[in-house]
Amino acid sequence: MGVFNESTNLPHITYQPQNEQEAWIAIMHACIAVDEDVAEEELDELAQTLANKELFEGHNILEYYKTVMLAHTQIGSKQLIDNSVDFISPEYKATLFALIIELVLADGRIDEKERELIKYLYSALDMEVDLANKIVEVILIKNKGNGIF
Repeated sequence: MGVFNESTNLPHITYQPQNEQEAWIAIMHACIAVDEDVAEEELDELAQTLANKELFEGHNILEYYKTVMLAHTQIGSKQLIDNSVDFISPEYKATLFALIIELVLADGRIDEKERELIKYLYSALDMEVDLANKIVEVILIKNKGNGIF
């Protein structure tokens, strides 16, 4: 079974982020929730990441996150990503991808669903495979010795 196996019995739900900030949160949440186990370390990393980005100043992150969590339970990770990627500014795509790789590694492991998600994500963000591979390589180097691998 793949990461994006969706039930065909789900009602048709629409979700669209209000803005780029909510889209970032939606994509980030979709990535940490894809394995159906959102670890406390992943939530801590997400909170820290959002707190450090000027992009989120003056925005109600908690309200965005509540909306995103509800949407995720209704439409799943793939659709949440698909509905959000067009809101990401081209100059932020590589940054968002790098932050997501760090989020995925926050719990100290990458499972098969997360690997599949990473492959899907760089494609959905319309990134070059070479750039995506470089980002993953740098993050892995950065985390070497942290008990992750």
